[in-house]
Amino acid sequence: MNESYKVISSSILFWFSQKKWFVYSVIISIFLLNLSTPVGLTVPAYHSLIILLLVFMLVTFEPIPFPAIALLTLVLQVVLGVAPPDVVASSFMNDAVLFVMGSLMFAIAIVHQGLDIRLAKLIIKIFGKSKRMFLAGLMTISAILSSFLGEHTVIAIMLPIGLSVIRNIDTQQADGKNAVLLTLFSIAYGTIIGSIGTPSGGARNVIMINYLQEFSNVSIDYWKWMKHAYPILIIQLVVAYFVLQFTFPSSLNNIKMRGFKKNVGKTDVKKNINHLFSCLIIIGIVSSWFAFNDIYGLGIIALAGALTFMIFGMISWEEINKNTNWGVILLFAATISLGFQINETGASSWLVLKFNELLATLPSNSMNISWSIMAVLSGLTANFFTSSATVSLIGPMAIELHPTDISFALSSAIASGFSFLTVISSPTAMIIYSTGLVSTKMFFRVGILMFIISIIILYLMSQFYWVTL
Repeated sequence: MNESYKVISSSILFWFSQKKWFVYSVIISIFLLNLSTPVGLTVPAYHSLIILLLVFMLVTFEPIPFPAIALLTLVLQVVLGVAPPDVVASSFMNDAVLFVMGSLMFAIAIVHQGLDIRLAKLIIKIFGKSKRMFLAGLMTISAILSSFLGEHTVIAIMLPIGLSVIRNIDTQQADGKNAVLLTLFSIAYGTIIGSIGTPSGGARNVIMINYLQEFSNVSIDYWKWMKHAYPILIIQLVVAYFVLQFTFPSSLNNIKMRGFKKNVGKTDVKKNINHLFSCLIIIGIVSSWFAFNDIYGLGIIALAGALTFMIFGMISWEEINKNTNWGVILLFAATISLGFQINETGASSWLVLKFNELLATLPSNSMNISWSIMAVLSGLTANFFTSSATVSLIGPMAIELHPTDISFALSSAIASGFSFLTVISSPTAMIIYSTGLVSTKMFFRVGILMFIISIIILYLMSQFYWVTL
């Protein structure tokens, strides 16, 4: 009996040590549920905000897997009376979710074709004469590709190229380590910066477009988003290049370009045909996002890209199924659903009212202050949460602040893409960190300057450039 008690107690203690943040989050949620509903809020609206807090804590500390958090979010919306089952189900699946699903599948299909070798040859041909130009080329190509194909695809294609360069760096020299970090951060920052450029650059962009259409009846097409965001992307690239050169000073004499060029293997005829056909599919999908997104939606077009690869036998469903992160898709869909309920129940309006009451206590010119708080809040939250979840939850509040002024909504979405501070902020940051060559402290130390400058660039562009569009 005593032995059984010891086994049970030790199992409970071990479970608690692994799941303590789940327990803390549940206790806090139960405590809030037993408080009186704040004045101005309905019970469903109050409960939706409690679920929001619960999701934030669970995603931040991840005591349970992301798919479990997603399912819990859906269950609680119904159990706590936030919305009926049919409403929750209908808000769970929409074009934004299909877009994320299709983009992940499309990305897997592209990486499967081995386009990284082809791209490495192209970068060497264009930028290979100068080592600094080569690194600038890595950053620029990463940004351009990321703006159209998304971070997941591009970091998977570009990182092998970067690692091939790093293998040809003599780290025994004084500035060898800086050359390694300069290479890695050039790819990382190019990929992160590029993701703000178009709707297909990141799921958060599509979410905000969807919210603007639903809540303000404002339609933003592919080209309109690019006109607002791409100039910011270009300026950020220039700034990032000089920030990295300043942070990681290196003569680059330790990069042996000849060794790297030899390591870029030759491709056979079959691969050449596959690469050519893959490029045609990519061009077709990107062109369709421009031309037909109003008719078919971004999600259906992305799914069509993955479907084309499968129909022509260039990748199997088993390969896509094995490599698709279904948990991310579930969490993404669940946070969108919660975002819709926060808006529909009036919780976002209540938050905006409280926000405006706070602004009333501040000096005049509150428009600039409210913009600054919203942009910084979106950026910081996205660095400790996820950018798509941040826009899903803060997006309705940003729109509610100024429903007729899209600059607030766009600024919130773009600022949530400034994933420069933490290694958990984006797929790119996590993958770069997983190489073991970058520490969390180093990522933050480099990123804090880039984050501040990016917020300033966004503010200046929204004030002086967007008003001309």
